[in-house]
Amino acid sequence: MREKIEEIIREAGALIRERFYLDKLITTKSTGIDLVTETDKEVELFLKARLGKLIPTSAFWAEETDSKFTKAEYLWIIDPIDGTTNFVHQFPFVCISVALQHDGRTIYGFVYNPILEEFFIAEKGRGAYRNGKRIYVSETRELSSCLMATGFPYDYKAEPNNMSHFDRMMEHVQGIRRPGSAALDLCYTAAGIFNGYWEFHLQPWDMAAGILIVQEADGVVLNTDGEEHHLTDKGLISGNKIIVEKMLEVFK
Repeated sequence: MREKIEEIIREAGALIRERFYLDKLITTKSTGIDLVTETDKEVELFLKARLGKLIPTSAFWAEETDSKFTKAEYLWIIDPIDGTTNFVHQFPFVCISVALQHDGRTIYGFVYNPILEEFFIAEKGRGAYRNGKRIYVSETRELSSCLMATGFPYDYKAEPNNMSHFDRMMEHVQGIRRPGSAALDLCYTAAGIFNGYWEFHLQPWDMAAGILIVQEADGVVLNTDGEEHHLTDKGLISGNKIIVEKMLEVFK
């Protein structure tokens, strides 16, 4: 099953790669900076058609065409292009994010950047991998040694808009990056590149696959109240256990 899913996602990634340096038809959704392209929709429809054949009884929770939760034994959670603004501007931090849940529990997570050819995979209880090599979260224990990642909401009037959190955290760490893809931010945290990552106002398709990848890389993912994270939670903090606890202290 894992190999079949990976093959389908790689085929979908080829669609993104073919269109990456071309002009794109762009529309907006929730705000003027919440972009969607024809490729987002095309990739999502491709994934739904192909993945649906693997499990004919499965349902979809997908950003562009099935954005409302559907209860099902098998549920695919899909973001066809996480980092659409990056895609539009030809900044190569873009990916496909696909998670598969069974009875509400995520059992597979796939995040694929077809521009940089990085494929992150996790299977529940079997570890996390980047391009076939096992990955683990950073073992860093001090915030002063950390490179963090974060993101900001499309609606800057939304609370919290993360500006004060960014300012607070900047006093304690070596640096903070904002690449623009929550799924890849989680994967880079899982690989120990980022020592920690936090963000507010995320959607399930932004984080479902990445959360499993962090967890299978021996990492911790909590909500911003310091509790176990659920996909309906809008705030997320991830990293190793010690760093996550210290991040929570800074935000308090």
